[in-house]
Amino acid sequence: MKKFLFYFTSVIIIIFFEILFSIPHSGTVFGLFFIIFIGLYRGPYSGCTVGFFIGIIDGVFFAATFGTLSFSYSIIGYLSGRLPKRIDEENPFAQIFIVFLGVAVSNIISLIIEVLFTGIPGIFSIASITWLIIPAIISPAFFLIFKKWWLFWFDRLDVER
Repeated sequence: MKKFLFYFTSVIIIIFFEILFSIPHSGTVFGLFFIIFIGLYRGPYSGCTVGFFIGIIDGVFFAATFGTLSFSYSIIGYLSGRLPKRIDEENPFAQIFIVFLGVAVSNIISLIIEVLFTGIPGIFSIASITWLIIPAIISPAFFLIFKKWWLFWFDRLDVER
């Protein structure tokens, strides 16, 4: 029950920040930060599940084709959950690299699905790909915030492998 409350509260806060700080025509990356964090520290299934729910909610708020963001966020959550065996998730440079790749892959998957089903890029465009560097650079600060937030709720942060 405590984990459910943690995830529910976290998703509500993230959605609030995404609505408050959204960038026109490119969305936000707060949800992706949290999805990648959960994927890295809690495993691929938790990352995939959180990615699905944040993607559904983001898709509704950003008026994307239904399921586009949930599919791409689920893939990012699953892929980031598969990485801890191969990288050091505490290294800030690894976090920057993972967030850079995560945002890029998410935008590319969403763009492909959007064009495939609607014929128009919608909210996803080449302009949104230019916002890859800024989120990647600030990602270690958000990972630190998410770690403190996790430790506020639970005693320790175990990496599920």
